[in-house]
Amino acid sequence: MSAGQTKLQSLSAASGDKPGAVRAYLSAHYGRVLFVLVFILPTLLALIYFGLIASDRYISEARFIVRSANKPAAQGAAAYLQDFGIMRANDDAFAIADYIQSRDLMRAIEKTIDLRAVYTRPGADVISRFGRFSADGKTDEALFRYFIRQVTVEKDPESGITTVKVSAYRPEDAKALLDRIVEMSEQRVNQLNVRARRDALADSERALNEATRRLAQSTVDLARYRETAGTVDPRESAVATVERGSSLRQELAQLVVNLQTMVARAPGNPAIPALRQRVAALSAQVAAQQGQLTGERDSLSGKLGGYEQQLVEQAMAEKSYEAAQKQFDDARSEADRQQVFIEFIARPNLSDDPLEPRRLRYILTTALLAFWAFLIFYLLLSGSREHLNMS
Repeated sequence: MSAGQTKLQSLSAASGDKPGAVRAYLSAHYGRVLFVLVFILPTLLALIYFGLIASDRYISEARFIVRSANKPAAQGAAAYLQDFGIMRANDDAFAIADYIQSRDLMRAIEKTIDLRAVYTRPGADVISRFGRFSADGKTDEALFRYFIRQVTVEKDPESGITTVKVSAYRPEDAKALLDRIVEMSEQRVNQLNVRARRDALADSERALNEATRRLAQSTVDLARYRETAGTVDPRESAVATVERGSSLRQELAQLVVNLQTMVARAPGNPAIPALRQRVAALSAQVAAQQGQLTGERDSLSGKLGGYEQQLVEQAMAEKSYEAAQKQFDDARSEADRQQVFIEFIARPNLSDDPLEPRRLRYILTTALLAFWAFLIFYLLLSGSREHLNMS
């Protein structure tokens, strides 16, 4: 058989076993194949996307501090701030940060800004835009997942500064969204203030209302008692009755002495019967006065006891009201000192330069990660081949 026929037969055999030939080639050149698949291909895709396809994205940024006018005693710089009545409100700042990335905020923004229109602008590339691959983009849940990736919130626990960044395909869209986020955050702070104030004043306000009701009731009871007793002040009536009774007793004593003297000196004096009648009349008046003071029914002593009880009740109600009013005023002052507010370090800006994507950084990062992946896979495959060859 000639040499040409032998070569032809070998080529025919090779062409008849294509899968085996491919496996043989991959086995012999697995390093090159791995390099192309793991390093060259991802790097080329990153180069094409970030270099030619990815749309520019503009970022608007705002920085603020959530402050409170009153917090527990602190040391160092915190104490310096507290001297001016200003102190960081970390809990409130974290609450605002959580709110910024919440569904409630997204729904509030959608009342004035069409988020779907913002993130499906004609200039947005097909990969990064909203609803890029499926009809799932029509749902609110998909919009929320997309939106929170465009909003970043960073809270520095040391300085208390909260940084909010919003990304969009147009600078005016990014600023409009961040302006709305800031507006809604301030409204949420006001809501937190109202809720905290209501909670802080709830107990003291209930106590004040009860004290007010008790004072009003005691005033009504006192007025009713005076009307029933028929006197504005039984104490004054008692004093007047005692003074009038004392005057009548003195007059009666003098008449008795005069009567006794007249009977002793001139028993037949015609004035004696009249004098005796006057003594009897004064005695009856003195007895009546005494009955008004100490009698069993409608006596001044009984009225005076009830009146004193009403005065005690009213005095206690007044004291309770004063204490409740002071407690309420103190609670209100404390609630005023604990009001939180947002102090801006930087307002939302209108960017004139697209900060995203960072094309060169992303391409180099992809290349570096792909190269490390290639090395790892290459070493693993090489080790496996050596182990198989040895066995």
